[in-house]
Amino acid sequence: MSKIGSAFLVRSDRLLAIAFVLMVTVVLAGISTGETQASFTGTSTNPTSQTITMTVQPPASQNATTSAAAGLVNLSWAATPTAPGTGHTLTYLVLRGPVGGPYAQIGSTATLAYSDTPSADGTYEYVIEARVTGGGSFTSGNSAAKSGISDRIAPAMSITCNSAACSAGWYNATVSVTVSGTDAGTGMGSVTRNVDGAGQTSTSGSSATFNVSGENAGHTVAYFGTDAAGNASSGTNQTVKIDLTAPTAPTALTSATGSNGAPVTVDLTWTAGTDALSGVVGYTVRWVQSNACPAATPANYPSSAAIGVVTSYSISGLTNNLNYCAYLTTTDNAGNVSAASAVTGPTKAK
Repeated sequence: MSKIGSAFLVRSDRLLAIAFVLMVTVVLAGISTGETQASFTGTSTNPTSQTITMTVQPPASQNATTSAAAGLVNLSWAATPTAPGTGHTLTYLVLRGPVGGPYAQIGSTATLAYSDTPSADGTYEYVIEARVTGGGSFTSGNSAAKSGISDRIAPAMSITCNSAACSAGWYNATVSVTVSGTDAGTGMGSVTRNVDGAGQTSTSGSSATFNVSGENAGHTVAYFGTDAAGNASSGTNQTVKIDLTAPTAPTALTSATGSNGAPVTVDLTWTAGTDALSGVVGYTVRWVQSNACPAATPANYPSSAAIGVVTSYSISGLTNNLNYCAYLTTTDNAGNVSAASAVTGPTKAK
């Protein structure tokens, strides 16, 4: 064979070898970009090398997420059924996204748990992937998705007394107090109260109803709420004042005929009643037209007037020259009413 022919054959053999190397490289690159249960990335310039494959499964299951205070979301899952084998490293990729996806990787871990703090409160969805590395990189598909709530906001709390807004004034009986909370994130976890410093009592759920009892010018109900994530509201105090004791009745009640001319009156004077706790707020005067005074009951004395803290009063609107009888009761700031005073009269109106 001529030298020209030999050179042509040698050159052809080299071209074929180069073409074969390029073909193997393209095939391996194509294998590395396919989206299957697992992926392998790598290239080879050795025409005799074999393609390495591994099927990596995602975690067998993902547990329900739990929320914690300050927006924390805790994740955990069961291990992948895939054994990585000697010389390989197993890690888990954590991906987060809106409900329904798409998901983006936010971290990785070699353990079966991960804690995430999203930048904003809300509901998110998480998937986990398993990755085996060592001589290549093999990654599973996504695990089943689990949703989690990031919640930084403490609950809003409110209080009522006897099913109405708590009064700054006085009560004259045991008070039924309800402390309630609302939380738009993870929901309410518990309500905690402390009555008169006797110690905290926590009730699971969104509200707690309890009694405050006994005479006291300043029962204190301290309360706060905690949501399901553990965010606690600021403590708030409510004062509840209870007076169970009626005031004393007025004494030394006297009546006199009014002066001639309009209006026609009967003029009363008395010694004030007293109240040791909530104090006297006023009196109720009751009267009836009669020539013989009946027993001091509201039924016997149908006409009445509520007056302030005074010790005299002129009953007006009467009929001239007719006789009238009257009595008083004392009322304190809690609404307690005294026994009736002695009756005065009959006294002629003028």
